[in-house]
Amino acid sequence: DPATFDLIRSTRTLGCFQIESPGQRELIGKFAPESFDDIVIDISLFRPGPVKSDMIRPFLEARQGWSEPDLLHPSLAYALADTCGVVVFHEQVLQIVATTAGVSLAQADEVRRAMGSTTGQAQVQEWWRPRAAARGYDPEDIERIWEVLAAFASFGFCKAHAAAFALPTYQSAWLKTHHPAAFLAGVLTHDPGMYPKRLILDDARGFGVPILGLDINASDETYRVERIGDELGIRLSLADVKGMSEAEIARVVAGQPYADLPDFWTRAQVSRPIAERLVLAGGFDALYGLDLGA
Repeated sequence: DPATFDLIRSTRTLGCFQIESPGQRELIGKFAPESFDDIVIDISLFRPGPVKSDMIRPFLEARQGWSEPDLLHPSLAYALADTCGVVVFHEQVLQIVATTAGVSLAQADEVRRAMGSTTGQAQVQEWWRPRAAARGYDPEDIERIWEVLAAFASFGFCKAHAAAFALPTYQSAWLKTHHPAAFLAGVLTHDPGMYPKRLILDDARGFGVPILGLDINASDETYRVERIGDELGIRLSLADVKGMSEAEIARVVAGQPYADLPDFWTRAQVSRPIAERLVLAGGFDALYGLDLGA
C-alpha cells in the first residue's frame, strides 16, 4: 500500500510496532523503505550487533547510491544483493558457507553456530579455507570472505524471525495510515509504548484527529472513537483520572447518563477527591453546556 510506505518514510511512526523509537525513526528516514522486505531488513539492522559493528553505514551508503555494494564474489551475489553486500541475516551466513565450502545448508548452520566462540571460529577457519580454495576461490577472495564471516557471523539475525516482526510492523503502520483515530485510541488504551500519552495525543492532533475532553456521560474505561460530523475523534478515558479505581469507573459507566452533579454524586458513589478531579478535568463541562476543549 503506497500510502502506508509514505507514512513509514515520513518517520511519523509513534505507536507503530518496532519502528517508533527515536533511533528507528532516524533509520527508516535514511533507509526509506519501499517494500515489505525492506522492513524485514530494517528490523534486523537495528540491533546491538549491527550497530556496534558499523553495518548500518555501509548499507545505507550503498542503498542510497553513494557507494557501490561490495558483493564479495560473483558467486555470492544471490545471497548479498538484497542487503547491498552487508551480511544481515543468519540465512546469508549459511548461504555463503554452503556456496564457498560446498556443503548443505544444514551443515552450514552447524558451522555458523560453531563460530559463536573463539575456539569454534578457529576450528571453522582451519576447515573452511582449504575447502574454499578447492572450489576455485583465490587467496584474496578467501581472505575477504573470511573477514566478513568472522566479523558478522555472530551478529546475524534470523530473517524468518525478522519477517514475523515485520508483519505487525506493517499492519500497525497501515492502521495508523488509514484509521488513525481507531489505531491511536487502541494504543492509548492498551499500551502507549515508550512515549507518554500526552505525546501520543499530540501525534493524533497532528493527524487531524480531534481530542475530546473527559465527559462523565461519554467517557468510559477506554479511549473511544467518536464521530463529530464528518470527523472521528478520540474521547479521553476515565482510567486516566488519578486515583480512580476500576470499581469506581465501573459504577460511573453503569450509571450513565447523569442529569447533573448531584445526580452523579448520589448514584456514581465515587470518593470526594475523585469527584473533585472530575470537575477540575472538565468531566461536567458538556453537561452544563461548556465547551472548553481537551
